[in-house]
Amino acid sequence: MSIPFIPTPADTQDAQRQLQQLQRTPATGRLAGLLEDLLQQLAAGKAVQVLTLDREISTQQAAELLGVSRPYLVKLIEEGQFPHRKVGPRRRLYLEDVLAYKAGLDAQRQAALQALADDLQDLESD
Repeated sequence: MSIPFIPTPADTQDAQRQLQQLQRTPATGRLAGLLEDLLQQLAAGKAVQVLTLDREISTQQAAELLGVSRPYLVKLIEEGQFPHRKVGPRRRLYLEDVLAYKAGLDAQRQAALQALADDLQDLESD
């Protein structure tokens, strides 16, 4: 389920108070970090969206998560990029595999941007 949440000014103020309270008595662990990130976004007045996913997701959900078309994702599955299982005629992908693939894509993009920035800096120094 995906629920868009656009904060009102009152929500933003409440998020700021909650964030201050969380920072005064810091909690540890992944959940605390997640809550802090969420509150920071809300305190800044940004809209947030919470998406709940099962451990296995459909090809459409995976494509949306990766920001690609479903046919392109199916092509990647057929090339062996993703382990999956079939439920009747439908493919189910493991969420952790999709997220790992996304992290790899993000790392590649970051490396390419850094290489481009380095090249531009070298050109400017010449």
